[in-house]
Amino acid sequence: MYPRYNQARKRSGVTLVEIMVASAILAFIGGLVGHWFFIQRQQQRRLFDVSDAQQAIRQASWAMMQELRTARSILFPRINTDNSLRSDSKVVFKSFSGDIICYYYVARDQEIRRCKVPNGPGSPEIDPDPVAKNISQVMFTASDDGNRLIDIFMEVKGTFGLETVYLMNE
Repeated sequence: MYPRYNQARKRSGVTLVEIMVASAILAFIGGLVGHWFFIQRQQQRRLFDVSDAQQAIRQASWAMMQELRTARSILFPRINTDNSLRSDSKVVFKSFSGDIICYYYVARDQEIRRCKVPNGPGSPEIDPDPVAKNISQVMFTASDDGNRLIDIFMEVKGTFGLETVYLMNE
């Protein structure tokens, strides 16, 4: 009855409109997936930065705490005469062997360094390698009347660490 209509229906293929709709849908889905991957990558980078900062704080704390625990006495900072806390960017203490040890912060290089004054003859020795690198801020606080409790506050890239060390020896 309608021979031309039947012939058109029997032809196989896609129209230009169908191709454009399909490519628009694929582009939209591809854009969503690409954006999701981009957001995930940024989040992963932030987590790695925080993890690296926490690791730097742990390593620096561990190195200093091991030596501070066995110290005989803290020479600086000392608690103020009115029993208020005192903070500084260095801590000086007498080790168990009688040497004077100083951990100090070099803001220009963002490093914590260690210096040792030997008990007896000899000149001060500054360790060639820093105790920690890329540290944004360090504060040592005397927080006990007997000067046996030292708080170590560190900041690395917006991540903070606070450790308290109690001197075991007297």
